[in-house]
Amino acid sequence: MEGQKDPSRRSNLLQLQNEIRLAFGWSLESDVGVAKWLIDEVMKKGYPNWSFDKFDSNWFNVKSELLSRSECVCIVGAAVEEYEVEKALEKGCSLIIADGSAGVFSELEDPTNGWNQTIAIVTDGDGGRGLDEAIERNVPLFIHAHGDNRMALESLISKLGDHPISLTHQTPHEILGMRNPGGFTDGDRAACIAISMGVELSRIDLLGTRSDMVGKYSGVTNPERKMKKLAWMKRILEDLGFVGIK
Repeated sequence: MEGQKDPSRRSNLLQLQNEIRLAFGWSLESDVGVAKWLIDEVMKKGYPNWSFDKFDSNWFNVKSELLSRSECVCIVGAAVEEYEVEKALEKGCSLIIADGSAGVFSELEDPTNGWNQTIAIVTDGDGGRGLDEAIERNVPLFIHAHGDNRMALESLISKLGDHPISLTHQTPHEILGMRNPGGFTDGDRAACIAISMGVELSRIDLLGTRSDMVGKYSGVTNPERKMKKLAWMKRILEDLGFVGIK
């Protein structure tokens, strides 16, 4: 886990991923399989920006941008409201968007303001229109592989061309060209990424991050299972040190 200076935090995040697999009946083999498929799939495209060196460069470009700023870093989750984003933009915060949550920008008086302060999108491929617009605007993507999202990733990759990307997985193994920063859902993984890059917890604000409701920008297929996922999201964020999550 790149940047995780606290060994106990790294161990806790890996253990939580194992517990989550057990809780949902998912297999480590499936997570590994899709992760290895993803790196193979993007490498064979042959795009100049899709290479091991470029994946590292894209990661460190985002890291440098986050660490070069003194303002807050806001993780924008699926239950975000327009007023939360407006306040963050007024304060000059950098935004990391959880998948399709960028859809909130369409509610702003000037959506361009939101995009101008967006540093990256964290996605497992099901972000809908918000993700599509991020692709159109060439916003860097952190693309995540897990055991049951191969079809979503196939669709996403077909839209990207030579887009700036970094790849993440959720296994305890080292996979060349990919990283495991910790996390489970796009929102808590975004927080894990920021922290792994060295962003202090005190600089990070969580917008639209709730475990008591499914946000309107969430890609929901099974509401009951989604609520269980959000409970795990809350546990991960609390383990990282965040408080006051509903």
